[in-house]
Amino acid sequence: MYRKGFVRLQRGMEALCTLAFVAIFGISLLGIVMRYVFSMPLVWTDELAMVLLLWVVLLTDGLLLSDREQVRFDVVYDLCGPRGRRGIGLLASLAIGVTFLASLPTIYDYVAFLWRERTSVLDWRLDAVFSCFVVYWVAVIVRAVIQFWQLLRPDWRERVADDAPEENSNILG
Repeated sequence: MYRKGFVRLQRGMEALCTLAFVAIFGISLLGIVMRYVFSMPLVWTDELAMVLLLWVVLLTDGLLLSDREQVRFDVVYDLCGPRGRRGIGLLASLAIGVTFLASLPTIYDYVAFLWRERTSVLDWRLDAVFSCFVVYWVAVIVRAVIQFWQLLRPDWRERVADDAPEENSNILG
């Protein structure tokens, strides 16, 4: 039951981020056409596109991308066997989780401090604009805890087996 709800939530987030990306394209195109075709620049288009891009990138990376879809430097990881991969995964998730958790209060304080400032054109409060950064930060912590927990469980081999590189996984195929 929870899994079905989670899948629906994920699909909804994917649709929302896709619509936001389409909106970024449309807003940017509108700004270009108004500036260069009609010589009537719209100053709000750049700012709105940047805010939407910030939200799309952080929410997509924090909440939607799987571990496989993340950019990783895995040369050493790919050379290791299952136990080595487990060790690297435990160490990496612990380091990321602890670092992000330790810095979370500072991140939150800074974003909360931004209520004093506003965007230059749309006059939006910057704490609202950058609140997606706190959501992203918490999502990274939760993902690190989940990865750490999965690698501690008795079925940890399934987790590292999913990460095994294909035989011809280089750029040339």
